[in-house]
Amino acid sequence: MTNRTLIALVLAATMVLAGCSGGTATETTAPTDDTTVEETTVATTTESTDDTTSEPTTTEGEDYPKVKTENCKYSGEGDDDIVRESGACLPFDADEVYRNVADMAGVDIDKGPSVNSIPARGTSRYEFSFSNNTFGATMGIAPDGQPSVFVPGYAQPNQNPDGTVSPAVTMRYIGLWNDSALQEDLGIRYTAEDAEVTAAHEFLHVIQFYQGSQERLAQNLTSEGVNVNDVELAMIEGSASFFESQYQREYMGNPNAMRNFSAWSNSNAYAMKQLGPYVAGSHYTRWYLNGSTENFEKIYDNPPVSMEQILHKYEPDEELPKNLTVDGEVSSDWATPSSSKTKGELFLRSALRSAVSGDEAARGAAGWGQDGVITFQNTSYSAAGNYKTGYGWAIRFDNATEAAEFESIFGEWLEAQGPQNNGVYGESTEETFRMVEVSEETVVVLAGHEDFTSQATVSGNTTEVVIEHTGEDETQSDSVEDDDADAFVAGSGFVRAQA
Repeated sequence: MTNRTLIALVLAATMVLAGCSGGTATETTAPTDDTTVEETTVATTTESTDDTTSEPTTTEGEDYPKVKTENCKYSGEGDDDIVRESGACLPFDADEVYRNVADMAGVDIDKGPSVNSIPARGTSRYEFSFSNNTFGATMGIAPDGQPSVFVPGYAQPNQNPDGTVSPAVTMRYIGLWNDSALQEDLGIRYTAEDAEVTAAHEFLHVIQFYQGSQERLAQNLTSEGVNVNDVELAMIEGSASFFESQYQREYMGNPNAMRNFSAWSNSNAYAMKQLGPYVAGSHYTRWYLNGSTENFEKIYDNPPVSMEQILHKYEPDEELPKNLTVDGEVSSDWATPSSSKTKGELFLRSALRSAVSGDEAARGAAGWGQDGVITFQNTSYSAAGNYKTGYGWAIRFDNATEAAEFESIFGEWLEAQGPQNNGVYGESTEETFRMVEVSEETVVVLAGHEDFTSQATVSGNTTEVVIEHTGEDETQSDSVEDDDADAFVAGSGFVRAQA
C-alpha cells in the first residue's frame, strides 16, 4: 500500500482520535505502514489527569451527497448476509472482511454487527480542546498548536438486558477518496483500501465484544501499582492494530504492513504518549503471539501488567513493578486532592521527549521500576479557584546505573526549561522544576508553581518516599539523606487478581 498522507499526518499539527473503549465504544485510526518513516498517527486516551474533549460539528453544503442505499454492489444483502449494512455504499464486501477476521482469530461465529456508513460530507467533525492544567502538560506532554481530529470508524458493544451484546460499527468518511475538494479542505487522504483496513480493525473489536475479551482483560488487570489505563488500551487497541496489519498481509498483498515503531520513537512528546499503546501494543501483541492471530485471546487472559513490559517485550511475569510507596504531607494552606498515581514508563519517556531526542528519551526512561505522583494545591490562592499547583513525582529505577542515566538525561531536560535559581529551573513562576535524589535508585521530580518546588521537602529511602510542602518561605536543599542505605530491595508490591 502507498504512503498515506491522511493517516500519516504531521504530528505537530494533527490528531487522529482513537481508542476510547472503556466498555462503551472503540474508535480506530486508519492503518499505517512501515513505508512512512517521519510521520505516524496519533490517538487519544481517557486518562483522568490529561483530559481532552471533542465536540462534533457537521459539514454541509450544496454539494452534500445523497446517501446511496440502492443498487450497491456491497449492500450486505444475500444468503451470506452476516453484517447488516446501512447508509453509504462501502467499497468492499463487509461480510467477507468480517468472516476473514473471524477466520484469522480462529473463532467460529454465526452472528455479526450492524454497520452504518456515513458519507464524507456527512461525517461530523470534532472541535478538539486540551487542558494545560494537568501534570502531563506541565511535563511538556501537550499538542503543538490546535490539532485537527480524524476518526474513520468506531465500534460499540450495545449491551442487551439479558447480558448479550449487539455490536454496531460506524464507518465514517466513506467516499472521501472521490472528493478531492474535501480532501484538500481537510488536508487528509483516505483511500478505499484504508476504509477496508479500518473495518478489519473494528471487526476485531466486535469479536472482542462477542467473546467478552475486554471484560476478562479488565478483570485480569485488577492490580495495585501499575498504570492500568495505558496497559488496557495497549491490549485492546494493540491487538486490533496487529490484526489490521495481518489482514493487509494475508488479504491485501502488503507483506510489510505494521505500525511504524521507529517513527513513533521519534515523534513529539504528545504523539508519543497518545499513540504509544497503539504502536507498542501492536508490536508487543505480534511478539507475544509469535505472529499468529489464532490464539489472540490468551493476551487478555494473561496480559502484561506494565507499559515497561509492553515497550521492552517482557513476559507478564518478568520485570514486575518494584516496591514504592509515595505519601504527601502539606502545610495548613495546601492540600493533596488525590492519592499517589502511577504514570508508567510510557509517560516518563514521553515527558523526556519534550526536551531531549527520541533516543535519549528511550534511554532515560529505560529501567523504570515503579513511580507515583501526588498533586498539591494551595487552597487559598484565589477566590476564583486559580490555585497554585505542584506535583511530586517519585520514580524508582531497577538499579543505580539506570537511575544515574535518568538523572543525567533529566539534567539536560531541566536546562531546557529555563534559567536555574537555587536548583529550581523554569522561565515562569507557574512552571518550575527541581530534581531531588532520594537514594541510588529513587529520584523525585518536583514540578509546578515556584512556591511548591522551592519549598517542598523530600524524605525517605528507595522504597518509601514522603513529599511535604512546608509552607516556609525558603529554598530547600537539592538532595536528601538516604536513611535506609541498605534497603535496595528487589521485591514487588504488585498484587494481581485471579482470572
